[in-house]
Amino acid sequence: MRFFLFSTLIAASLFAAPININSFNSRFEQSIVDDNGKTIRYSGELWAAKPQSALWVYQKPIQKSVYVNAQKVTVIEPQIEQVTLRTLDNEIDFLQIIQKAKRLDDERYAAVVKGQTYNIVFKNDLLNSISYTDGYDNRVSIKFLNPSQNKPIESSRFKPTIPADFDVIKD
Repeated sequence: MRFFLFSTLIAASLFAAPININSFNSRFEQSIVDDNGKTIRYSGELWAAKPQSALWVYQKPIQKSVYVNAQKVTVIEPQIEQVTLRTLDNEIDFLQIIQKAKRLDDERYAAVVKGQTYNIVFKNDLLNSISYTDGYDNRVSIKFLNPSQNKPIESSRFKPTIPADFDVIKD
């Protein structure tokens, strides 16, 4: 009986631990390489929480905050004093990608969400990176630095504050 309980706990940790993420926070470095080999690099910080909330704060090379709440996306760009509001029918939830991932080996997983394949790497049960090829054949890679998983994130973090003097564009 003890062996069964022990093996069940081990199996659960092997197959569920990395996938069972309810919240996530990390600094990130993102690179996008086009089909000509030109690379654009971004850096910033990400917060994500179930059911469908995310905040991507880009700090370099430009400042921009992208709030995702279910199918509503708010992009705030301070340098051009502009806010873009979008409603997306096909928004992909960051944590949904992780949830759908299937184990390939000890560290690598793959997820197919809405026809898009995502390659996911965990190190010590912490999300380390996600890479994929987007609809324009750009190779996108996001590396997470010092990630934190399943720690409380205030829901107010995901509520954008739109400055009154910014132009608002509705897509």
